[in-house]
Amino acid sequence: MSVISQELGGGRAEQFVLSLAGILPYVYEQAWQSVLEGSPVLREALPESRFPLQVVDWRATRTAVQDVRLAERLAREAAAGLGCDGGPSMRATLIRRTDRTWTFAWRYARGLLDRGTGLRLLEEAADAYGVLLRGGTPGRARTRLAAGTPQRPGARLAEPVSG
Repeated sequence: MSVISQELGGGRAEQFVLSLAGILPYVYEQAWQSVLEGSPVLREALPESRFPLQVVDWRATRTAVQDVRLAERLAREAAAGLGCDGGPSMRATLIRRTDRTWTFAWRYARGLLDRGTGLRLLEEAADAYGVLLRGGTPGRARTRLAAGTPQRPGARLAEPVSG
């Protein structure tokens, strides 16, 4: 898994883009749902109490075209903003690029979480995914979130998206 992180809109949003291999999309969604259910802040921020994952399939498109579409999609989402005027405070998309490879793009309002907390949630979702694949039930999220939680020094695991 590779992770790219970007601060958007003058620090008002965070965006993570991950390259994943061999993901089962519905299990991945269940893993994220378990993280959401274990987090009071996320449950409160998402009115429908569902992790907002959109799954799309781009396998019929050449890799070069996929790369352009991904860049355009990320730019469009960054321009749309989050959490303003009652809009969603989080968006997530899982894009199938080949039979085996996926891109996961997750964006959230900075007032909801900071980058360090976002990285911890990515780790918790990966852990929950592994538990689900083994037939287990993920436990409650380890991260107890508070809006505006200060970022830990050294928590940055990824380079910013250029662009």
